[in-house]
Amino acid sequence: MYCPTCNFFATNTLICVNCGKNFPQLRKPKWAKSKARGHQNRSYMKVILILLLIGASYGLYTKYFMTRDFLSAGIPSGRYATRALPSYMIDGPINLEKKAVKGRTTIIDFYSDYCPPCKRISPFLRKLDARRDDIAVIKIDINRRGVEGIDWDSPVAKQFRLKSIPHFIIITPWGKYMCEGKEAYNYVVQQLRAEGLA
Repeated sequence: MYCPTCNFFATNTLICVNCGKNFPQLRKPKWAKSKARGHQNRSYMKVILILLLIGASYGLYTKYFMTRDFLSAGIPSGRYATRALPSYMIDGPINLEKKAVKGRTTIIDFYSDYCPPCKRISPFLRKLDARRDDIAVIKIDINRRGVEGIDWDSPVAKQFRLKSIPHFIIITPWGKYMCEGKEAYNYVVQQLRAEGLA
């Protein structure tokens, strides 16, 4: 840079080494700042665009490929599913997935002919099944042949860890486990009340 006073050339300094005058400070033009800001904005936009692309590709993967993987593994998939059936329901001798009625909410009723509450609720469940097109009632007797009294040692009772009956399991129209036990019993009572049966 040349000194404006003595015309002496000096590099990398703010003061002239010949006359001692201060060099005028150069200011960056306004367009240089705005260009830098624009560059920062562009880099943020690139990051946001990359994140959006990652999210979109993950969404497509889960929608198309994971559903196909579940179906090939024998696990039904459903849009409104809460969760898949527990493993002990699939691997045991009774496969509830095969018993569930597609397109209808399935009420699985575990009962015994030696259970008075089971006998009392049974006709109401039959009426509910007959009246409602969106509900199917499947009854499963836990007793083995020739066993008198409630057969708590039967394979079915052990498979589903039954401690009291009637015991209900609700399966959604899309083949997914919805609820079991007390929550399922409350659901059944609610449906019976809705039909004026309880």
